[in-house]
Amino acid sequence: MVLTALALPAAADDGASAPHTERLSVAPDGTGGNGHSGSPVVSSDGRVVAFVSQATNLVPDTTTGGNVFVRTAPGAALRRVSLPGETTSTPSLSASGRYLTFASYSTATERTSVHVMDVKSGRTERLAPSLPDGYAVSYGIAPISGNGRYVAFVARPTDDSDPRGCRIHVLDRFTERVHQVSRASRRATCQQQSMSADGRKIAYQDGYTGPSDDDQGDILVHDRRTGRTVKADTTHDGAPAEQSSVSPSLSADGSTVSFASTARNLVPGTDPNDGWNVFVRDLRTGSLTRVDGHAPTDLVVGGELSADGSRMLVNIGNADRQPQGLWLRDLRTGQETLLSPGTDGKPVGVGSTALSADASTAVFDSYYPGLVPDDTNWIGDVFVRYVR
Repeated sequence: MVLTALALPAAADDGASAPHTERLSVAPDGTGGNGHSGSPVVSSDGRVVAFVSQATNLVPDTTTGGNVFVRTAPGAALRRVSLPGETTSTPSLSASGRYLTFASYSTATERTSVHVMDVKSGRTERLAPSLPDGYAVSYGIAPISGNGRYVAFVARPTDDSDPRGCRIHVLDRFTERVHQVSRASRRATCQQQSMSADGRKIAYQDGYTGPSDDDQGDILVHDRRTGRTVKADTTHDGAPAEQSSVSPSLSADGSTVSFASTARNLVPGTDPNDGWNVFVRDLRTGSLTRVDGHAPTDLVVGGELSADGSRMLVNIGNADRQPQGLWLRDLRTGQETLLSPGTDGKPVGVGSTALSADASTAVFDSYYPGLVPDDTNWIGDVFVRYVR
């Protein structure tokens, strides 16, 4: 397989120091992408960004949509991650920004693969460790540790008639040893997982039929060093969540995990919005906190954490499901900063989000126009917000 070579620029302009928003999914002449872009991820220092796009005008000689694109530094041109005859998706960056994982799909062979790329050299390798019990690497996001040594991936039975479900594993790329993280479960989606920067802890959604018919998913955190797995979406007194929990996000240091849930019994008191909320579990103390919006009935999604778990991206919608913007909240003080102001200063709604380790840079996608002056269409774009 051949990959379009990527080279990190020797120097790059980090842009203005004042908070501002830039649109990344643009053609070389500055015009917007002609197809939707989304699912952005960002390196620890905020310099490297990757995302998926259906656009064919972001880089020259792109004839089909469905590609991962990388920006290696502020001001650098976009580069397309290319595999002949295949589309690419589900990017994930190491904290250093040096390594990128992504999935590919071949229409000719109908085969899905997962790859690890060295962003500096452009070298790529297909993930194909030896797995027991008739399992093989399958599609799904593949978080990678900061130094590129550990990769978490989804494995599924090679026999389509096999009733067993997917499992999550971690590959040590140095020793080629594989560690099984999750049990096989027909109900497990295996699409939602997050890894600490050192590769020690994995948070994931586990399909589960619990005490309520509505509880179809739990959030588990597995420590590969101790072998211990803890359930994050339990109440303050250890009871199970009454409804599903999704979208786990681990802080880089592995101390904190966030997730979204419609469960109303996780913390004491009445849930005023009767809908989605984000919760934060301190894995050191076991304390659980609900992250509320600005009004009692606001719905909150998102939950990406800074490296130490002290700050969080909070994506808010009101009771009428109208977006109220993306905010960076200090979980200790409650202080907030709006990250998605429109050109008129009012909050603009966003979709997928990601945060740099020091919370200096956020990336997100949005269909809404008005985040930057020249964006007037309703095509999904990827934006970077420089907080400071």
